[in-house]
Amino acid sequence: MSLLTDVPPPTRPDTPDAAGDSTTRPVRRVLWHLTPAAQQPAARPLAGRRIAVIGGTAQDAERVRAGLRRLGADVEDGHRTPPHPDQVPDTIVDLTLAEPYAPDTAGQWRHALLRTFALLRRCYRQWSEEETAGRLCYLAVTYLGGGMGRHPDDDLAQPLGGLWAGLAKTLHREFPACAARVVDIALGDRGRLPDLVAAELATSGLIEIGHRDGRRWTLTPYATEPGTPDLHWGPTDTVLISGGGRGIGMALARQIARESGARVVVTGRAALPPEETWPELTPEALDAHRTALWARRGDGRTVTAIRADIARAEQTWDVVANLRDARAHGLRVEYRRCDFTDPEQVRELVAGLPQLTGVVHNAGVDRPTRLPGKSDNDIADVVATKVDAFGHLFQAVRDRDLKVFCTVGSLTGRLGGMVGQFDYAAANECLARLGYWAQRQVRFPVMTLAWPTWARLGLIANFRASLRYMAAMDVAEGLGHWRAELLAGTSGEVSFVGPLGPALGLTQAVGHPLTPALPGFAATWPKAFHLGTPERYRPHRRLVSRLEFDPATTCAVGDFTVHGDPALPVGLLLESAVRGAEWVVPEQPGPRRLAAVEDVSVPWNLLRRGADGTVRLRRDVRGTEREGRWTVDVTFRAVTAPADGPVARMRLVYTDGDTALADPARPAAAARPVREGTLFTSDPVLNWRGLAVPMATWRAESPGRLVADVPRCRPADLWAVPRPPTCAVPVAEIENVVRAVSTRLPGLPSTPDPLTLSRVVLHGPAPERTRVIADTALGVWRITDARTGAPVAVVHRPAHPTGR
Repeated sequence: MSLLTDVPPPTRPDTPDAAGDSTTRPVRRVLWHLTPAAQQPAARPLAGRRIAVIGGTAQDAERVRAGLRRLGADVEDGHRTPPHPDQVPDTIVDLTLAEPYAPDTAGQWRHALLRTFALLRRCYRQWSEEETAGRLCYLAVTYLGGGMGRHPDDDLAQPLGGLWAGLAKTLHREFPACAARVVDIALGDRGRLPDLVAAELATSGLIEIGHRDGRRWTLTPYATEPGTPDLHWGPTDTVLISGGGRGIGMALARQIARESGARVVVTGRAALPPEETWPELTPEALDAHRTALWARRGDGRTVTAIRADIARAEQTWDVVANLRDARAHGLRVEYRRCDFTDPEQVRELVAGLPQLTGVVHNAGVDRPTRLPGKSDNDIADVVATKVDAFGHLFQAVRDRDLKVFCTVGSLTGRLGGMVGQFDYAAANECLARLGYWAQRQVRFPVMTLAWPTWARLGLIANFRASLRYMAAMDVAEGLGHWRAELLAGTSGEVSFVGPLGPALGLTQAVGHPLTPALPGFAATWPKAFHLGTPERYRPHRRLVSRLEFDPATTCAVGDFTVHGDPALPVGLLLESAVRGAEWVVPEQPGPRRLAAVEDVSVPWNLLRRGADGTVRLRRDVRGTEREGRWTVDVTFRAVTAPADGPVARMRLVYTDGDTALADPARPAAAARPVREGTLFTSDPVLNWRGLAVPMATWRAESPGRLVADVPRCRPADLWAVPRPPTCAVPVAEIENVVRAVSTRLPGLPSTPDPLTLSRVVLHGPAPERTRVIADTALGVWRITDARTGAPVAVVHRPAHPTGR
């Protein structure tokens, strides 16, 4: 903008900054492309399912209900008050708004969206308490053409469907066990709805699915660079920023005015005091005003009303301070009062800006409250401020010769919001879809920028809580990205994604394609990879999953045998336990550190493959606080085993931050009693081939002291998949220890069963080569970096009477 193309982006704007803040991480520019998805399965019987169908036209809704009844479902009309309100559905099919978008009709979404929220409130108690994965489902239908607006032939008939898409992607925050699906079709394909809905209810996985050209489609993220600078703004240009009097809007306004000399008009809903009084609006005056407002409690004013008055006063002081400071720096930043939900005010504002060449729709409201406490008025205000305001503003400027129209979105729309952000996520996802619709109407570029949380700047109500979902973005970095997109005249939706936080939900893990394009992929992918098929889930408490280890993809299954049958190595069982536990460890900005795995007991027969060659296990992960430490108990059972069948058990112990667990922090392993059964056989019970997991050669350095050098086991050696996940535990080293302690005792053709390990203390990742030094009398096996001697892990096990 003359944001001159030869002027580099600022490294230190004169705005609030988070440089050096440990809460920030670099973000990556990501575009979401339309890509083929797996073809849908055939519809299956729905007997036992209670389904509510709402939205759409009356004819469409009845045809869908009839189709679901033919498959055996108990179907209700979600528009009517049920005879038994306590009997809530376990599935909601929401046909949303099946009519063309009317940009001149504000609130076209209101009745349909509030009807959806009313049904979700009715379901809230039962749905929020449900733990059985797969029982609850919310399926919404949108009408952008089957390509979610990305396909060039999409009709983009009803972009307001984005409201239900953003809502669906956020449901898991308050209904953790609920599956969600957004199905996009062309408005003219509504005749296919009964079959499409029935088939989509039969599958799971990806959240966003489009149907066009006889195929299923989804959106996949790709990291890209912005286009080349193409736009020039100068002193004769005027840029309008809705809601730009504070936060990131004001930060952008100052940057544009400083670099280009352009006139920048920021707005707000409130009228400002007369300019001659501005010098009086000091921090001391604000404190006095707060005191005076609190004094009115005696006049009957409620605490809520007083707090609202104080918030308005603080906003006014903030805007005035920003404007005064901008003027002191010689910046042409002006303020106009405008409520963008009022079309007349918008038309009047735009008419008074004849040299308008750029628009940034930044206005927004966020009122994060769990659904039972969220009123219809709150929802309507949040949505109208983003969505209706977009319509009013776009209609007012669509005939202007603009250089760019930019809407300020959020990753809450693209990836789902935080707890209490149903409506905010809905509004932001709708903005992105409205942007695609708008681009078809005009020649100037229309862009939607989906931002993460800005570091302590913007609407976020609880900054520390937001870090559980994703790291914050540095202010200077964000402004640099914003500048680049405006200069390039970008079209479409652009996301800026930081590393995902520990609050990754089941829906996000399976509902969005996780690719290396997403920052933090290396840390997030193993957790998702080892998720399995969830059967029960309660955040921070319990996850039960069904796991399958197929030799075709799990190379190590054929590398290790029990009684000659391919089996799962113990090291990979521990890896699965650790990754499963990550789903129940409490969320906090600094992840808890896994310090040790204790009381490991593994029956050998549990690890053997089934009749079809696949190892199938049910993993039960339960977290709890014990003596000030977070611990996770993990058990594994064969999927088809009886209740009294063999069980593998272990306990994971976590510490905060970088705190290490004392070694040892309990009685010496040698003092612990040996409780092992014995499996007698004339043949070796266990065998390792060493092709996937490297096998080391043990050498005796002295009586009772064994040493082995172990090369690193690479993920690609363990998993025959496109993106093999990294390991949290030193698999090869543990497997070599297991091999040593499981070798038949001298003179006895026996193998201890089950395998028992008292403790595995973890210090750090495995390097390229490790050295394992064993004190067999004590049962202590120390694993260190072979080059530096740095500790990697220590394995404790009950010592054998023979010293082995």
